[in-house]
Amino acid sequence: MIKRIASALAVTAFAAGLSTSVMAQSIQLGPDGVRVVPPGQERSERVIEEYDEVTPREASRIAREAGVAEVDDVVTRRNSYRVVGVDRRGRDIEVDVSRTTGEILDVNRI
Repeated sequence: MIKRIASALAVTAFAAGLSTSVMAQSIQLGPDGVRVVPPGQERSERVIEEYDEVTPREASRIAREAGVAEVDDVVTRRNSYRVVGVDRRGRDIEVDVSRTTGEILDVNRI
């Protein structure tokens, strides 16, 4: 008799533990706020990260740090800005600045 009660309790405890993991809910944080997702309806959302690009004004500031004394023009290229200007000695200079990182890619004195 005690074995039957013990086995029934063991089966009940196992079933209760199994049902709580199956009925677990998840929480999603998104642009609409916090949302409780019922079991079986979880979905993975692809997150597209937007990176801030360097502006032409920031590119000219970065080029000034590379030796441009006077900026004549900022040309937008595919992945960079080309800052055209004059250095401190009056020579023409071109500085390529990365649009994504702000890194100085190339300096050409003309």
